[in-house]
Amino acid sequence: MVDGPTMELWARLRTRRPLSDDGLETEPAESHAALHGVMYGMDHRGDLHLLVPVDGPPPPQRPPDLRGLRVRHRILTGLGDYLDLFTAPCHASIFSALCVEILNGMHDQGRRPWELVFATIRAWHSAWKALQPGMDKSVQVGLYGELLALEHIMIPAIGTRAVYNWSGPLQERHDFVGEHIHVECKTTRKRRHEHEISRVDQLRVPVGRKLIVISVLLEESLAGPATVATRIDAISDALRRDPSASDDFQAKLVQLGWSDEMRRTGELIRFQSEFGSLILEVDQAFPRLPDDFTLPPGVVALRYTVDFANLPGLGQDEILEAVKQGFPQGAT
Repeated sequence: MVDGPTMELWARLRTRRPLSDDGLETEPAESHAALHGVMYGMDHRGDLHLLVPVDGPPPPQRPPDLRGLRVRHRILTGLGDYLDLFTAPCHASIFSALCVEILNGMHDQGRRPWELVFATIRAWHSAWKALQPGMDKSVQVGLYGELLALEHIMIPAIGTRAVYNWSGPLQERHDFVGEHIHVECKTTRKRRHEHEISRVDQLRVPVGRKLIVISVLLEESLAGPATVATRIDAISDALRRDPSASDDFQAKLVQLGWSDEMRRTGELIRFQSEFGSLILEVDQAFPRLPDDFTLPPGVVALRYTVDFANLPGLGQDEILEAVKQGFPQGAT
């Protein structure tokens, strides 16, 4: 285990605090090979810094600054690119503990700095932020269907990278977006494959791509063994050897309003049915609005119901092969 910065270290840096606005007084972290180049620092205001060498700027998606904690890309003269995580001196104890977690992630797991720091910040923020209202039942039903597709189709077909193609939490038109195929999950507690469609373009096939629709029927039961939590646990287990994909999965769950507190509140819907679905490719005979359909002037929304019950479905092997071809390795 890596030791973090001590109060004595911060005190030493404070005695050498630079006078210039852009100055930074530093000390190297522990001499472990995995932490080569990592430093602690202090600027002229007394802010505490953790400086980690990186290959370049952060990825486009990054968490927002928190109150008293910020992340920046910094170029140090003669040393190159660094990730700079810093906070006010009044947060020294908490910041030191945060540094320990980050350094151990680098040392023990070989995690990449930008992803590790962003994931750690999200985890700490989620752990201490105010408790949010529970997840609405309709959200749980829809999420359950998407998680089933992720667990039984997407991950078996293309591996853990399927998490990055899960676009449902991002409020895109379709739940999974690939280079050649989009996949949309429709989940209902009805006894038939009937679904309400709330977007005019949701069943519209993207140009140059295929659209697959997965229809899932769920039976709600107080004694049912399955919940959103059981699906989350199964997927988390499948992602355990890919920390980056696991971080992305947890971040997307938070975006949907998921909290582990729901496991203890009794708010989770329980389902009796096991995985069973109708998998369809949208073609010219598919029940949907015409591609050139537009809402009349003054009409701002439309909801309609479609029945998939009598449509020919795809088999498990067919959909797995289609996903492999539609989500090629290396495509984003």
